[in-house]
Amino acid sequence: MAASVPKVVAQTRDRLGESAMWHADEQAIYWVDWYGPVLHRMKAGGKVESWTIPGSTLIGSFVFAAGGWLMLAVDSGLVLFDTATGALSPFADPNSGREQVSYNDSKIDRAGRLWVGTFDLAETEPRGILYCIEPDGRVTVGDSGFAVCNGPAFSPDGGVLYFSDSAAKRILAYDLDREKPVLRNRRIFAEMAPDEGMPDGLTVDAEGCLWCAHYGAGRVTRYAPDGSVRSAVTLPCPTVTSMSFGGENMTTLFVTTGWSPGITQAGDETGPGGSLFALDAGIAGLPEPLFEPRD
Repeated sequence: MAASVPKVVAQTRDRLGESAMWHADEQAIYWVDWYGPVLHRMKAGGKVESWTIPGSTLIGSFVFAAGGWLMLAVDSGLVLFDTATGALSPFADPNSGREQVSYNDSKIDRAGRLWVGTFDLAETEPRGILYCIEPDGRVTVGDSGFAVCNGPAFSPDGGVLYFSDSAAKRILAYDLDREKPVLRNRRIFAEMAPDEGMPDGLTVDAEGCLWCAHYGAGRVTRYAPDGSVRSAVTLPCPTVTSMSFGGENMTTLFVTTGWSPGITQAGDETGPGGSLFALDAGIAGLPEPLFEPRD
């Protein structure tokens, strides 16, 4: 079944919408405005609630955590956030305050470990590191030497980690150990042509295909597990950043976008860029695991 035409479902005009994530229990889609730094939530009915994160200038991403908390990746590190009270609780800072380096995309693997990447603020030097943080706070370096870390997503069985090496315009794949956070057999999964932008957010569907947001090229591509292209969806704005399956049957694909002309040469301050889009993907996605911090 072919995907439907993307439609705007929230006109939040985010300078850089990012980190779409479906909360199955709440039947709500969450996402952020990276530069806000703002967290959005939209439940059935279309009403959008938003929280500005105090004490931060950027919010790279977030994941859902146990107890109704969210784990935010902000300037100062990984912090737990309670939407009910606005309370913030520091959890870890593997970046250790390195100057001109900040946090970006994050996801939970099938074993409940948090993977988060960093990036060089100038997006030129290979200072970015892909970290793994275990529920007890232990930190492991998965890989390093990237200007911009993006994406991570995991195969349905948890045995493969996909990663967007954005500045190099390629998606990497690794074999992931289920028992310990060790990456092996690094390989190129897909490479972007000059007119295809940069790979940004990633997610995997129930058939094991990988979906990639093309930052700067206005499209989302579905790749088979062997790296071949299955299909592509065009969006009416160039800055496409992330996506998440959701909805009652997990077949709705929510896609975040941005508008700032400072982000891509084809910035759009008056069109639909910065909106949250949705489309019927024609295939179901997988629920995102929870992060369960423990002492």
